[in-house]
Amino acid sequence: MDAMTRQLTGPNVWTAADLESGEPYVRHLTETDLDALDNAFDLTDLIADLLDRLQNGMGYAILRGLPVGTRYTSEEAARIHQTLAERLGEIVPQNRDGDLSVLLEDARHPAQPSGTYASKAGAPFHTDPTDIVSYLCLAPAGSGGARVLASAATLYNSLSREHPEWLDLVSREYATDREGQEPPGEPGWTSRPIFSTNGGGTLTCSLSPKRIMSAMRFEDVPRLGAEEMTCLMYLESLLRRPGTAVHVALRAGDMEFVNNHTVIHSRTGFVDDPSDPDHQRKLRRLWIDIS
Repeated sequence: MDAMTRQLTGPNVWTAADLESGEPYVRHLTETDLDALDNAFDLTDLIADLLDRLQNGMGYAILRGLPVGTRYTSEEAARIHQTLAERLGEIVPQNRDGDLSVLLEDARHPAQPSGTYASKAGAPFHTDPTDIVSYLCLAPAGSGGARVLASAATLYNSLSREHPEWLDLVSREYATDREGQEPPGEPGWTSRPIFSTNGGGTLTCSLSPKRIMSAMRFEDVPRLGAEEMTCLMYLESLLRRPGTAVHVALRAGDMEFVNNHTVIHSRTGFVDDPSDPDHQRKLRRLWIDIS
């Protein structure tokens, strides 16, 4: 595989330093865009731009400027978010209950499902088992809760320069824990390589170090060897290396889109402001398949 033996270039190869001059991943919604969303007008240009950013650009995009709480209620904003997702592809279930939309809010809320995303602690770096994950921010946290994103191609380039002897390791299949969210009757883990190439020869990534390690709780999952564990720890250290990942603070009304094949993501811990509903973190999440 050619992409596995060369340094990658292109717009999906980036570091935090490349984004210091601005926010190139943000598209500000215009009044024309909002009118189109209001009246179900043609959204071809908006969707084409979003897809281009996700598939041919840096793999990450934010649509900013949806006036939640003024022009739109939370429910109306959620419908707009869903409409855009449906134009991108197919909205798919996120858990064993078949939920197509998951609301992430105060981890103490009785309706909140279990899982890392239900915790106020920082989330580990991971990719999701869908093409695109999208969040609608209805309210940010009082403090913290930044989205943390890194280029998978940049990670691969660092690996190939510093430890080319591990290129074979990352192309092998690894069991990944489904954390109890598998559909009834299916195995609790799935298997896939960390780095591979798609039909067009483009590098694609599936990396969740925590879930790879926790998959060994299943008796039928092969144990990781010392070299494999060291490689995983190295990849994790690359993601946390200063300057690699960009931190993004979502604003109310932001709609975030992440290409899971080219961008690895996490979240910092957060604290809500109990006295201010506008600063109690609330996100609506969708998983989208576009293949």
